[in-house]
Amino acid sequence: MAGFYWAKDLNGSKVPNIQPLPIPTATAIEQGEIVLFTSGTGVAVLADQDQDDPAIGAAINAHAANSGTEIKVSTSPTAVYGHKCDNIITATGGSTTTFVVAGLLPQTDNLWIGGRLEVVTCAADSSLVGKKISITDSTGNTGTITFGAQTAAFAAGDTAKLCPGPLAIGEHGWDLDANSMNIDWDTNGGEQLLLVDADPANMTAYFMLRLHQFGNDGAAK
Repeated sequence: MAGFYWAKDLNGSKVPNIQPLPIPTATAIEQGEIVLFTSGTGVAVLADQDQDDPAIGAAINAHAANSGTEIKVSTSPTAVYGHKCDNIITATGGSTTTFVVAGLLPQTDNLWIGGRLEVVTCAADSSLVGKKISITDSTGNTGTITFGAQTAAFAAGDTAKLCPGPLAIGEHGWDLDANSMNIDWDTNGGEQLLLVDADPANMTAYFMLRLHQFGNDGAAK
């Protein structure tokens, strides 16, 4: 499933708080996209992917351009959204025990311990494709992810999916990719997405909107 989906709510609700909201008919929104609400206009796409802006929730359904004037949005400020870690990172180097991404952010030592890599491409050994590798260490300033020895060395150009582990809980600041549907682990600076849980075995991360338009954080007003 692409984008963000309602997983639970810290208020104890067993179902999402879904609110039909007005949207300009020409605005296109993908299902699972994080959106904001603009007074006098309605639901809008976030201005960019840096996640600095307060948001109102995640779109429950898609809205194609010129397809109506209403969209359903999960709007609870305490909602937790699941996100399948399908975004791709590309190695700038590596070895049989490391996968190096020079731009990996944030540059916090040990952040990725307990997380997983899922190999997408490996030039040296295609049999590694699809393998999920548990991360045992990580070095922030070099973007080095460490794990048990594999059958071949990773090298620049190899690709993988990355899921955080429990030591990354509480981290925020990641941006989204160009279509706003995946986390961009190579770019940060936003204040919005707060990691609250992780399920590396299923390559799933869980986020809250720290700056929520219905929330109490002063920065969201």
